[in-house]
Amino acid sequence: MPRHMIDPPSGWRYGFPKAYDRATDGDDFMDWLVREGYPQTEIDRMGEHFHVRQWEEPSDDEPGFQRGVPVNPR
Repeated sequence: MPRHMIDPPSGWRYGFPKAYDRATDGDDFMDWLVREGYPQTEIDRMGEHFHVRQWEEPSDDEPGFQRGVPVNPR
């Protein structure tokens, strides 16, 4: 099952990107960010314009996935 990766603004400072799973991490996305170490002050500072980068990444147990192997080797 693919992992849903989240990267908030300046997330690298706080250990992001990280995988978010609504089933295990809960429905309150902003609460999850804070629990994972993202400062509430950063969220508050951006107000309604808080955007995150997000993407799906294959998990290690998916068939055909090999970590460290280029997708298009030459």
